[in-house]
Amino acid sequence: MAEIVISIGAKVAEMLAEPILGRARYLFRFKQFVGDFEKAKQELEGKLGDVNKRKEESDRKTEEIMPSVKKWLDDVNAIFEDVQKLQRELEGRGNKCFNVSLRYSLARQMEDKAKQMMELKNNSYFEPFSQLIQLPGIAYFSSKEFVDFNSRKSAYNRLLEAIIDGKNKMVGLYGMGGSGKTTLAKQVGKKVDELKLIEKVVMVVVSKSPLVLNIQQEIAEQIGLDLKETSQFSRAQRLSLGLENKKILIILDDVWSNLNLQEIGIPPNENCRILLTTRLRNVCDSMRCDKTFELSLLTREEAWALFMMHANLTNNSFNEFDDVGRKIVDECKGLLIAVVTVGSALRGKGIVDWNFTLWRLQNSLPLDVDESSRGPFACLKLSYDYLPCLAKQLFLLCSMFPEDHEIHTEDLIRFAKGTLEFEQIAYTMEDERNEILVSINSLLDSCLLMHTNKQACVKMHDLVRDVALWITKKQHQAILVDKDAVSTTMVESETLKETKAISLWNLGKKFKLSNQLHYPTLEILLLHSAEGFTEDLGGIKSLKVLALVNFGFKWRYFYERRIQWSIPESIVSSLKNLHTLCFRGIALGDISFLCHIKMLKILDLHGSQFDELPGGIVDMKKLKLLDVFGCEIKKSPLEVVQKCEKLEELYLLDNTSVISEIFSLSGLKRYVIYDSTFKSNIPFREYFDGCIEELRALCIQRFEVSTSNSSIKDLILRANFLWLKNCRWDHNNINPKIKHSRVSHCPDKRFIVDNLGTNFPPKGQVFSHLITLRLDQMASLKQVFQDSSIRCSLPMLQELYIGRCPNLTTILTPATVTSIPELRKLEIESCKNVKWLFSYSVTSHCSSLVELRIWYCPELESLIGEELALGDRRLHHTQDYPCVSVICKIQLESLHI
Repeated sequence: MAEIVISIGAKVAEMLAEPILGRARYLFRFKQFVGDFEKAKQELEGKLGDVNKRKEESDRKTEEIMPSVKKWLDDVNAIFEDVQKLQRELEGRGNKCFNVSLRYSLARQMEDKAKQMMELKNNSYFEPFSQLIQLPGIAYFSSKEFVDFNSRKSAYNRLLEAIIDGKNKMVGLYGMGGSGKTTLAKQVGKKVDELKLIEKVVMVVVSKSPLVLNIQQEIAEQIGLDLKETSQFSRAQRLSLGLENKKILIILDDVWSNLNLQEIGIPPNENCRILLTTRLRNVCDSMRCDKTFELSLLTREEAWALFMMHANLTNNSFNEFDDVGRKIVDECKGLLIAVVTVGSALRGKGIVDWNFTLWRLQNSLPLDVDESSRGPFACLKLSYDYLPCLAKQLFLLCSMFPEDHEIHTEDLIRFAKGTLEFEQIAYTMEDERNEILVSINSLLDSCLLMHTNKQACVKMHDLVRDVALWITKKQHQAILVDKDAVSTTMVESETLKETKAISLWNLGKKFKLSNQLHYPTLEILLLHSAEGFTEDLGGIKSLKVLALVNFGFKWRYFYERRIQWSIPESIVSSLKNLHTLCFRGIALGDISFLCHIKMLKILDLHGSQFDELPGGIVDMKKLKLLDVFGCEIKKSPLEVVQKCEKLEELYLLDNTSVISEIFSLSGLKRYVIYDSTFKSNIPFREYFDGCIEELRALCIQRFEVSTSNSSIKDLILRANFLWLKNCRWDHNNINPKIKHSRVSHCPDKRFIVDNLGTNFPPKGQVFSHLITLRLDQMASLKQVFQDSSIRCSLPMLQELYIGRCPNLTTILTPATVTSIPELRKLEIESCKNVKWLFSYSVTSHCSSLVELRIWYCPELESLIGEELALGDRRLHHTQDYPCVSVICKIQLESLHI
């Protein structure tokens, strides 16, 4: 009996001990429960981040997550709410160490939540994760953002026409980031689907780092194809078979680089058409698009209408909103994403917010908008991130120029070159120039720079400029462009110690810079003024580029009033590291201080006045570019210049120099050298800007060019712009690749192209690159081409001017007209013996001629010779005689007699 009692007592004790020990475990291992609880929470948060990233990717692909994923996210959000409550209770009362009951309760709750969180974490692997949102047809391509503006309608019609045309397998649409390319592509795809011209429209977002497997999967899912293969090659084969017999339009959106369509599985046949959108023009070229279109910015009125819609601004709104709203829209400069983002951000806000937004836009500050909304700054920053290293540097430096400024390529090269970091070390000036030009083209292709009406100029959209300035601040290399901020107090501010560049334009006469610029990282100081500059510029030892300019770069002989300014002595000792020195349009006087700046590579004195070019610059072995074009110099600089043997670029035109036959600089790669005695306008000036890479222009007179020992002969033989005045010459002394030429006052020249013989390879093709030819005051000239020289041709000649040639009787004859098949413009002035321009038989060969100008030719009887004499002096009224073009077989656009 006693044994039974003992056994029962032991069992009861065991049963009582287990819960007691369990409770004790919660009390004595409380810190361990806290640690396990925190660890489980951190691991679940990490897994939640991974799942959310996959969800964002699905959203971008217009896919919906699976129900199991949605339930998991709901469960995680629910448990995190409980966890937050438990943490607040733990922080509030958990430290009450003598409250046994409370510690026991908290420990049990933490254990329970930790287990739940670990279970959710272990059950977070979903396959499939998402699926395509199944909507009928292409309807999901419609967009509320698309507004039928005239500019968009025009682009829409051209795109649609190009796609419908069966000849175009691939069509490209490029434009600035945020200009509306994706929206427009969707609308075109929707219309193509509605027209039932194809079976299916598929849209795939490629993005900056394309994954071929993902692109294959997206296309397959949209056409109902199951890709079971695992390798990229096998999937491409399967996809190609699935697309082979389908009439389909594939929209490849946001393409950043060349895609190999065959590697993806897109077959090269007429049934499969491609529409791609990109920010980069060169992508369209590398993808070999049959047609390429640029999406332009919105017009001012279109931008205003779009802004009103997104800001919910009606025509009945108060005038205060209307006025500030239009100013805000002007700051957006027609960029669609900027208009939409700013308008949406201001929807329902008061006038104070509107005024503050305008102020921020005017002062190059980013808007307080969520970057997840892909606002203009985030969108344009993405384009910047994709640029090559050198293009990134150049992009930021473009912000040195004012808003709406047409940036001359030469300005950009000279002002920026000294601070750019090139990948190679032993670069010549020409190499570096070419590298910069390649980067400019990259920026143009990326639509971060825009073309202008001037070939040599580019332009930066105001909002893009704001982004560039914003990036410089983020990278601690600020570029200061606000002259009001550069005051004495601001100069001493700690915030400006990381300033890389100061660029201040249109300075007034009263502007004063601090006597000592305490900018330890300042590399560029660019000041523009038409009135004068500050008196002192000391304390700038880190400076690499110093530019004080009266005007931007331009090819002119006569310049605006020069600014009187003398360089202070205090500055010279601070310029030991100077790479570029630019004094443009300034009356300098004595410039002997230049001899002390031994590291100088670019010396730009364009349009300035000074006493003489100091002989000491001959010892500046690093000097590669010298520009004294249009300078007023008391003593000729030629003697000094021709001793600068290391020069690679020379731009020379002044009022004292007469170029001699012994002038020669064999190292010159790029030059414009003009004899100062020419009093007329500079010829070819309009073409200089178009010759960005290669520019070799020479203007000389009274030379025996054919003399074999003439030192200047080398420059003539390499020139692509040449003006010969009162010179004796033959074709052997002219560069066969010359592009533009002017010949005047040359004696004994009865023909310009004559006596070729067999000395000109190949087949007499002498001037195969000549684009313009001007013949002026040639007293002996009777014909431009000697009939016997028909073996010579000028296949690229587009403009021919003949003036003041009294003995010229014939312009174009049947034997010579075939020499100039591309002639577009013909001008005849003061040729008193010309009676007719060409015979009837030659008109069929002048199909390219569109502009004909004739002045002061008193003997002119008709345009066409004896075979068909029109003889009507009223021909200058071309609108009354539309049949003239038909009779001549020349489709003239302009006729002046």
